[in-house]
Amino acid sequence: MEVQFNNYDDVLAYLDKKDNSQRTKIIHLQKCKFSFSINLGTLFHILKDRNSDFNCLDFSDSIFQYPIKLCLINQKLVYDNKKNLIDSLFPKTKLDFELDFSACQFLDTVRFSGIEFCSDLSFIKAVFVKEVVFSGLVFKRYLRLIETSFRADVQFDHLELNDKSIFFSTIHDRTKFEGNSYFSNVVFMEAKFWDFVFTKDVFFQNTVFDCPAFFNNTKFLGKTVFSSVETIGLSEFKNKIYFDNAEINELVLERLIFEKVISFNYAIIKNISIDNVHCYGFPLSLVGTSIGNVKNEGTARFLKSEAMKSNDPFLVAELNAKEMTMHYNELKWRNNFFDKIIFLLNKISTNFGEKWQRGVLFIFLSWLLSFSLIITLRDGIGRTFIWFDNDYLKEAVSYIWQFGSLDVLGNTYGWVDIIVFIVGKILIAYGVYQTISAFRKYGKK
Repeated sequence: MEVQFNNYDDVLAYLDKKDNSQRTKIIHLQKCKFSFSINLGTLFHILKDRNSDFNCLDFSDSIFQYPIKLCLINQKLVYDNKKNLIDSLFPKTKLDFELDFSACQFLDTVRFSGIEFCSDLSFIKAVFVKEVVFSGLVFKRYLRLIETSFRADVQFDHLELNDKSIFFSTIHDRTKFEGNSYFSNVVFMEAKFWDFVFTKDVFFQNTVFDCPAFFNNTKFLGKTVFSSVETIGLSEFKNKIYFDNAEINELVLERLIFEKVISFNYAIIKNISIDNVHCYGFPLSLVGTSIGNVKNEGTARFLKSEAMKSNDPFLVAELNAKEMTMHYNELKWRNNFFDKIIFLLNKISTNFGEKWQRGVLFIFLSWLLSFSLIITLRDGIGRTFIWFDNDYLKEAVSYIWQFGSLDVLGNTYGWVDIIVFIVGKILIAYGVYQTISAFRKYGKK
């Protein structure tokens, strides 16, 4: 039966009714409804005055309707030799008893800050409906977030998440992040996020991965940001990081240094932006990676450079096409007319060397249009379509095959005929060159 508390006195009255409650090591407050805003620090002091020997506070299966916070202030004054106050420190307050919030429902905001947990803190299968902030915490024992649901934004700020900080246990017990997730100034001693689903945006800012980081098979449905705020290198990757087979809607990498391998093998990245990122010694691993839109020319150039280190000519060709397309889009007709023409022909013919099939089509269309225009200028528009006439077809083959022959122009021709002839030949030759260049990627391995 659910018990409802409207204030701290109700909690004490409930405990007083229970036999031997003052001597127990575990204070049981399971399946209760807390209908008031709770400062856990205040509640702890009340319970300690009543029973100083308890080592576990069990809230499992309870409902918290209003905000809950745990922000214990521990001030330490520093004096010099003459007993003059020179500083005021605020070391983290130590909690030496276990807190169990398993299967609890938090219907309002939750904030834990400035605490050193010397015993376990458990939120197994707990549900957080509104914003959650974990700030300035140290965990000496286990932090359990197995199958926990964060339905709004959650912030992990200035934490050290060690090998006892468990976000899941099996593939079916993943922590669920349904709001935005913020990992700021967090040190990961273990980072296993495989098969996770981040429904909205996730930010890793000034984050240190002191271990291999696994994001394999993870789905990032919103925006995913790895960055160093203010200056480069504040986010550190001291070991390998894996995004193999991940699905990433939008990836942003800013002001980062990678000292080990960062793998995106067979990952799907729909949008990506890279700015001021350096890879020392090891390239990005992009085997079988699908890359959609790149934000800018610099991003495409960086990825192309890394693909070249991996000796992947197909991905190099794809990324080169993206880089050249963005450069073409930035050119202005008024200031860069001839460059714009060259880039346009390159794009139309083989999409900057990416698609040889388009090169073949470009050759055919150049041949078809230029020859048709030459015949129309020479003979006029007749009743018979020229491509159905055997004599015309013979001339058409001669036009594309014989480079310097002017026979197709007839006995009398003017400057317009010559210009059309030359332009057609140039376009055909250009198409042949571009098609051969596009085929080169098959020989580079």
